[in-house]
Amino acid sequence: MTKHIQTIYTVENSVFSQVVNSWLEGKGFQVLPFHEDGKVIDEIDALVIFHDNHNFDKLTNELRDLAETHQIPIHKIDLSGTMSVALSYLSLFFERTKCKHALFLGADSLKDFPKMEHFKENWNL
Repeated sequence: MTKHIQTIYTVENSVFSQVVNSWLEGKGFQVLPFHEDGKVIDEIDALVIFHDNHNFDKLTNELRDLAETHQIPIHKIDLSGTMSVALSYLSLFFERTKCKHALFLGADSLKDFPKMEHFKENWNL
């Protein structure tokens, strides 16, 4: 289902990246740092934003706007919502876009969010 993804980027030195990088690498993805200078934006062909009830931090808003400017498909995962829906829709998003290089974003406050662990345990590749 997600075998076409070659690289997942996460914002370098963020708490969110520390939470997801080892998990993604354990799933077999190549995980690279996304530098805020935006040089990598031309390689990214999908943006996945993890959030809690549509609360976005400043960096997430800025990078979402940058992705919109570059017409990059965006998918938002509301961790306060129904997990089965979030998991299904993410798989459908990847299936539809056939992206190869995705940027995963999330606020540092999601570090201890209980449903983040549930999401990581149940995401079916």
